Amino acid sequence: MPHEIADKRRVYLACRAIFVGDKAQLRRPKKVREEIVKRPWALGSLTHDLGIEKVVEILRDLLERRVFESELKAKVEFPELFHSSPDQEAQREASEIDAAKSAAEALEEIEEIASAGNIAEESEDEFGEDAKKEPSEVHRTERENILFISKTGFSGVEQPAQRRTVVLPALYPTYIPYKTQHLILNETQRLLEESCFEFAQKWLPTVLVGKDWVCASSMELTKWTRLLAKKADKIPQEAFTSKGTPLTEVLFATNKLRHSAVHRLPTTARGIQDLVRSAVTLAFTLGDHKRASQLEEMCYELDSKIKAMELNKNALENSVMAGIEDIQRLREELDRKEKDMIMNMVKSDRDNKNVIGDLLEDSVSRILEGKSESSDEVKVDQEEMVD
Repeated sequence: MPHEIADKRRVYLACRAIFVGDKAQLRRPKKVREEIVKRPWALGSLTHDLGIEKVVEILRDLLERRVFESELKAKVEFPELFHSSPDQEAQREASEIDAAKSAAEALEEIEEIASAGNIAEESEDEFGEDAKKEPSEVHRTERENILFISKTGFSGVEQPAQRRTVVLPALYPTYIPYKTQHLILNETQRLLEESCFEFAQKWLPTVLVGKDWVCASSMELTKWTRLLAKKADKIPQEAFTSKGTPLTEVLFATNKLRHSAVHRLPTTARGIQDLVRSAVTLAFTLGDHKRASQLEEMCYELDSKIKAMELNKNALENSVMAGIEDIQRLREELDRKEKDMIMNMVKSDRDNKNVIGDLLEDSVSRILEGKSESSDEVKVDQEEMVD
């Protein structure tokens, strides 16, 4: 049986981030149901409102028509989800730029502090082969707690007398929960440290032995990349898989990743994706195809989930704006009714005033003519009783 477009749209939005990759190939009802049942925290309200059987039916229909696999087909099926006004697009882009600028400024300050610390603690033989030196602790300053706050709070506008202007809270730029950001960046950093360590084991074994660096955790990521940059001339060029980008640029691009992770900088979802992309490039350059593949898959998952979040934000904004327009129409209708009621009140009062005026004029005429309205009425009433 056909389903209402509103239900199909709701199911698509709720499940778009789930049915991606291999899961977008599912067709059997049992398998589809399993994916729903294992995620009550994400789909509980959906199954409660529509019923799990209906959700499974809608999902199977969308899966069979490959709506989850193809964004083009999704746009044909749900065009309203992908529609944004030029103003909305401009505001979203501006918010992303502002957030990226704030993050860049914070990272730049952290980099300056880190560089100053490195200069103070470095010696010419920091990465020498004959002297042991324990990795120094990272300099900790108040800068570690730098946070930049996106302007997402609700801001009201003083309402004009005739029509109110509603300013919605900004849903952009897009952020993921900080707990998730921390997990992704820490794991990405760990994978890169392991990649650097294994590369150094192969090409700089005497350095590792001389410094007693026996595992990837012996140094943090920025020191691994500085080591490789400093010793690059002692490593055969064929050891690096280059895509044309200078080696130092590839190595030091991951500094932002480390600083964001260590200094707990809230980063936009797109910013996190860019950091992971820089990690993919480094792992690939070091010839670590296994970890490069893992990081590339993380990038894909990030991109998929970000698009799902943005679609949901779009739907929320469109829904609220449509609701606000309905409220505005109702408000205008109520304003008209209020105005009519006031006008009717004034008109009725004016009419009543005129009636009273006519009555008073009639009374004054009677009085001046020497007639008593009350005695005439009594006389007429008595005559009617006799009759």
